Amino acid sequence: MSLRSSLIITGILTALAFPAGADTGLYGFNQENPYTYAEDILSIDVPPRHIVNYREQMRDNLISLSRYAKNKNKNFQIIVHGGQELLSKSLWERHLEGYNEAREKETNAEDPSFLTKLKQPASEADVASGYRDKAYTQNIDAIVLNNQFCRPQEISPIIRNENIKLISIDHCPNGKAFDKAVEDAVATDSLTYPFINKDEAFKHIVGQPVINENAKNIYNVQDAQNVSFLLNDSEYESKENFIDDIRRSNYDIVVINPLFHNREILTAEDIDRMKFKKNGTRRQIIALFNVSEIRNNPYLRKLGWKVGNPSWLKRISFVSNDSIITEYWNDAWKKIMGRNFEKIINSEYDGAFLTGIENHRYFEKQTPLE
Repeated sequence: MSLRSSLIITGILTALAFPAGADTGLYGFNQENPYTYAEDILSIDVPPRHIVNYREQMRDNLISLSRYAKNKNKNFQIIVHGGQELLSKSLWERHLEGYNEAREKETNAEDPSFLTKLKQPASEADVASGYRDKAYTQNIDAIVLNNQFCRPQEISPIIRNENIKLISIDHCPNGKAFDKAVEDAVATDSLTYPFINKDEAFKHIVGQPVINENAKNIYNVQDAQNVSFLLNDSEYESKENFIDDIRRSNYDIVVINPLFHNREILTAEDIDRMKFKKNGTRRQIIALFNVSEIRNNPYLRKLGWKVGNPSWLKRISFVSNDSIITEYWNDAWKKIMGRNFEKIINSEYDGAFLTGIENHRYFEKQTPLE
């Protein structure tokens, strides 16, 4: 890396005193910038010699963040949004290994027939040798899925087998579906954040009914019986009002954006004030943190940073005009992400809600195997 690049990165780390890409846009509930026609019909005339395993790169980043956080605070909770396909080594990855091996040996990789032998299910030997990525599953405490109870979908058995807490964000079509989502979540020892009107989601906390309200101290996500995602603070005039509303609630877990109005840092003292429920018992305060997007703010634009410059800034976010998708395996991005994640830990949050995980799909779509 050049001296100029190092100075730029140092400057941005100092100036961006907030989490990389923290935003209220959530995949599955926002769609500001869908795939373009060109992206949908992408065709590669000359197959690349080697394709990055985007899933493994995402796993590696999340494992590194988790291990670093838990080394600092063994009770730090890691909650991931989506990414069920990262829980085990997938058929796509088996195909990728075959493709890369064939290209390196100068086999004709344009003919996908060489992948046929990989279409078999995993053998016992595969599992014993680490076919399932145990390191990843062992470094996450909970997984958030979209519409698991209002619009049921297939769920990986690994979630239950590895004792990963299931949390669902449910956009329900009506009150009947809302009630059933609550019943199903309680019956399966899962958590749900249900809502009917999407425009009202993620904005309020006081006045909303608390599912399974309790007076227990909550020190981890496994013990929690309810959750609130207060990610959009636009209706709060001041940080004090925002903090007071959280303090006047009895939610076991509250997930928040670490920046009030996307510009004012919530300090360790602010976080500590929110860690107790109205009934006086302990709760978990979790910070929103995007692992693959950087905020597209005036400071970036002042530096001349935009999509394509630096080269690892790849595309405007699918869910927000205020973020840019990064090559999350790039060392420059890792430095920015790591430094900002350290701020979350030092602010004494109880954990992090990691979003942007689904962006591995964008890169996979741009480099199809067949």
